Amino acid sequence: MPSESDAVSGARQAGRVILITGASGDIGRAIAKRLSFEGASLALLDLEAPLELVRDLPGPALPMACDVSDAASVVAAVDACVATFGRLDGVVNNAATATEGLPVTELSLDAWNRTLAVNLTGAMLISREAIPHMRRPQHAGGVILNVASQLGQVGAAGRAAYAVSKAGLIQLARSLAVDHAQEGIRALSLSPGAVLTSRLERRYGSAEAAEAALGARYLTGRLGTPQEVAAMAAHLLSDEAAFMTGCDVLVDGGYLAV
Repeated sequence: MPSESDAVSGARQAGRVILITGASGDIGRAIAKRLSFEGASLALLDLEAPLELVRDLPGPALPMACDVSDAASVVAAVDACVATFGRLDGVVNNAATATEGLPVTELSLDAWNRTLAVNLTGAMLISREAIPHMRRPQHAGGVILNVASQLGQVGAAGRAAYAVSKAGLIQLARSLAVDHAQEGIRALSLSPGAVLTSRLERRYGSAEAAEAALGARYLTGRLGTPQEVAAMAAHLLSDEAAFMTGCDVLVDGGYLAV
């Protein structure tokens, strides 16, 4: 697989400003690096401003602290992005949290509400503030990409709140696509399978243990990487995917094929 520095598609994001939530996580960082290498200017949002990430990027980036579940925090972050870069061309709704692996009979209402507030309502709030800055005729249009999950389409023990939030992201993208197509805005969801992240390594104790436990469930015989998710995200945000909107794109190693 090509490295980030190979910039496979050259400067296909040149001149674009893209806002990424959950930028400090492994997938968020990989998407940020890929888009930066492709020429995008980035607004990078997380609960704490991802200052370290900015030092790893070749292009302009604005790190900001933002709680995506808080409407005022979202308004301030989107306004700061547009004030800094003068425009907004794309959004990656990647911020996410998860509950303990519990059935709903044992899950607290606070845990349920927090998961939906961050994963789903946060994406709605970001999209609501971003769309006016992207819509035609004032602008050339834009792209909203929701990072969902294969768990938005299949069940898993103890993952009710997370799965419901990810299924909601898939439907939110469809609804945004329908509502804003005439304004030049595309909306999609991207659903990864299990990806070898630091969170997964902590859950299983090591990368090797995670691969041993989960890899055989995938037709590819292995887990995905953050860089593979980032490569698809960059494609969907680019003009190469201009005829794609209102759909969910699986990057799941064939998990849902069987």
